[in-house]
Amino acid sequence: MKRALAILFALVAIVVAVLVALIVVRPQFAYPVLQLMGLQPESSQVANQESAGFSDVGDTVMTDEDVERATEKQIKEERTPLVAKADSVYLRSPILPADLTGVLFHQASYSYALYLETKLPEADYEKVLKKRQIRVNTKQTKGKWLDADALHLWRTSDATPMDTSIDVGALPGTIVRSPVSGTVVLVKDYKLYDEVPDIEIHIQPDGRPDLDCVLLHTADPLVSAGDRVEAGYTEISHVRDIEKDLTDVQLSFYTPEGVGGNHTHVQVNDATAKGYRKEKLKGAIKVD
Repeated sequence: MKRALAILFALVAIVVAVLVALIVVRPQFAYPVLQLMGLQPESSQVANQESAGFSDVGDTVMTDEDVERATEKQIKEERTPLVAKADSVYLRSPILPADLTGVLFHQASYSYALYLETKLPEADYEKVLKKRQIRVNTKQTKGKWLDADALHLWRTSDATPMDTSIDVGALPGTIVRSPVSGTVVLVKDYKLYDEVPDIEIHIQPDGRPDLDCVLLHTADPLVSAGDRVEAGYTEISHVRDIEKDLTDVQLSFYTPEGVGGNHTHVQVNDATAKGYRKEKLKGAIKVD
C-alpha cells in the first residue's frame, strides 16, 4: 500500500511539473491543452505570430506595399501642423509645437520671395509686449494648422512686401524639420549680412521646379543634396545660436527673458526670377 501511494505521488508530481513547464514555456504543440485548461487564449497563436512579423494566414512577411503604407501612416501622424501657404504649396512648421517659442512673419530681404498666406490668428501686440510671450499651444497633438498666434512685423531696413518670410522660434540645438515635401538641391555656407557665417538649405518642393524653399540660421545639417524630405517630418538641421553673432534679434523682444529670439528663417522664392538660379542656386543639383 505504501509503495502504491509513493508511485501515485511520484506520478502526480511529474504531471504537475510537466503542466508547470507547459504553462511557462507554452510550446505551440501544447496550445490545445492549455486552451482546454483556460490558460491559452485562442488569439495567442496569432498574436505570437504577429509579434514575430508574421500574419495569421501563414508565415508571410510584410510586403513592400505594407511597409510603405505603415511609413505613410507614421509620417501623417508625426509631422508638424501647417504654418503657411505659398502659391498653393503648404508649409509645415519646421519646429515641433512642444519646442516652439513664437512665430513671426516679416519681410524677406529680396523681392523674389513669395507672399505667405496663413490661418494663424494675429497676436494681440499689447498682451505680447506686456507678457513678453507669444501664445503657442505647446501640447498640440491634433489640428491641421498650428495652434499658435503670429506676429506680423515690418523691418525698416527692407523695402520688400510684408509676410514674405517666417521666423519660427526655438532654443539653440532644437531639431529643424523640412517645411515641405521635396528634394534637397543645395546645402551651402554663406555670410549673413556679408559678415556672419550661416547655412542655407534649399529644397525643391514636389512638382514645383519653379520654386525654392530656403531655410536659414541652422547648424549641423542632417541632409545633403539629393536627399528626399517629407513635410513636417524629416529632420534636416538644428537651430543655431544666432544671438551669439547678432544683437537685437527681432523675435527676442517678444519672448520671455532667457528664451531669446533664436529661430530658423523660412521663405519660398521664385526660382525663375532673373539671375536667381545663377546666383542663389549655383552648384545645386537638378531634379527630374
